[in-house]
Amino acid sequence: MHRTIEKQFKFAYSNGASESTMCANITIPSSQKLESLVARLMKLNGLPCYVEDSLKNSLDSFICEETKNLYDLDGEAALNRVKSGEVSADDLVKKWTKAFTQEVKEFAKPEEVTNEQVFSEVYHTLIHSPALETLLNLEHSYAMDIENITQNRDEDIAHLENKQQKEMEDALQKAGTVYTDEQINQIAQHHFEQTQVVNSKWASELSNRHETQKREYRNWVMKVHEDTQATVGSPHPVRRVRAMTASALPEAEEDERIGRSRIRLEESFTIHLGAQMKTTHNLRLVCTDILDLCRHKPHTVGGVIIPEPQRLQTAMSLYSNNLCGLVFLVDNRLNSYTGIKREFARVCDQATDFHFLDLEQQFALIESQISLANDWSMLRKSSDPEAVESTSVKSFGSSNSDGQDKTSKLQTGDVYITKHSNLSEVHVMFHLVVDDSVRSPEITSRHPTILSLRNILKVCFRYDILTLTIPLLLSHEMTEGMSEEMFANISNMLPSIFRLSNPLVVKSV
Repeated sequence: MHRTIEKQFKFAYSNGASESTMCANITIPSSQKLESLVARLMKLNGLPCYVEDSLKNSLDSFICEETKNLYDLDGEAALNRVKSGEVSADDLVKKWTKAFTQEVKEFAKPEEVTNEQVFSEVYHTLIHSPALETLLNLEHSYAMDIENITQNRDEDIAHLENKQQKEMEDALQKAGTVYTDEQINQIAQHHFEQTQVVNSKWASELSNRHETQKREYRNWVMKVHEDTQATVGSPHPVRRVRAMTASALPEAEEDERIGRSRIRLEESFTIHLGAQMKTTHNLRLVCTDILDLCRHKPHTVGGVIIPEPQRLQTAMSLYSNNLCGLVFLVDNRLNSYTGIKREFARVCDQATDFHFLDLEQQFALIESQISLANDWSMLRKSSDPEAVESTSVKSFGSSNSDGQDKTSKLQTGDVYITKHSNLSEVHVMFHLVVDDSVRSPEITSRHPTILSLRNILKVCFRYDILTLTIPLLLSHEMTEGMSEEMFANISNMLPSIFRLSNPLVVKSV
């Protein structure tokens, strides 16, 4: 920012038979409009109206001349600082380069289209073309291959666990006679090492198969797209592939028409929220396991397993403004080793994700950002305590955590997001960190979990996630503490969760 100085402005004018002079201090450079400054000077000094034009011209010339002189002096001083070594010329070059490339369109770097963007556009084009059926069949065949590997893995691990259990039971029965305590400990250690080796072996094989399928699938998609853009002179490439891979499916049996999957209890409602400008929301109550919305169900016709219909809708809306999200309640550990998180990881492993990183890789990226996000959240709260609920990733911090853990661990109310293309009815998973306090009947609208739900809704609106599934009682399992009082309390908080300001929607036409 340039410095400012005050210069004395003198204006001589004729007042009848006498000559008069007006003096005023003018700030250089002037931040006022010339017309406003002239009007103020005339009123303060009682100047006659016929000198207004002369005063305006004289003042304009004075301001321009003095501003030019000030800039020349500042520029000369800046050059002298560079010549004397007080300021580094390299630093100046970097600052000017950054300013021009980021602020001036003419010098800005052209936006490079990444391979991910190209693939997403190509996939979106093919999934809305006659190649849709072929794409789904290819994904289904890859999923069946992964399912065979996971079944073999589970059988191998189960066989090993049974074998180890029998060995340990035999050792415990013969403890003190055949086996000493040290030998039993060695057996347990050997069993642990065996389990680790087997798990590592299958994890490596599964990871390699995922990478191979992802590479083959992407190459196939790009090749089909290139064929569709080629000159028409032979049968359509999609028809050729379909003719080679597809066969007529038999008619479904009666029990297959009815469906063997578990029947879900559902009920739909339409509600209107808002005082003046009302918004309409479609609510659907579903009684089901939360992971049923993620896992692909077996769909058979005539004994042949085929892609389920839900896969079609999920694939077609993958790169669209009609995404589906799910709120997944987790603990404060960023892993998938125990409980429902382990089951979710197994669901993700049942099929290759051809569009995004796998779950563990996404967890690694999130873990690298936890400390940065916690530091930012704590700084924001210290500077503006009222703005704790305006962030979309960090919602609230646990007050009973150690100070040293706050920057490296997830806190109650934190949310981390993973993206998926291999789940049944979900594109985006909101992993919401909760604790036992959500089961308390005294939960209020200021609870970190409730604030996080509001922030999740803001993210959904901003990124076109139009369908969001939320555990109604903030739990994935029914417990004895879920009384009518708790249900009524959470129901009364629904309006506060949905109470969002009406944002301005800007669309290009």
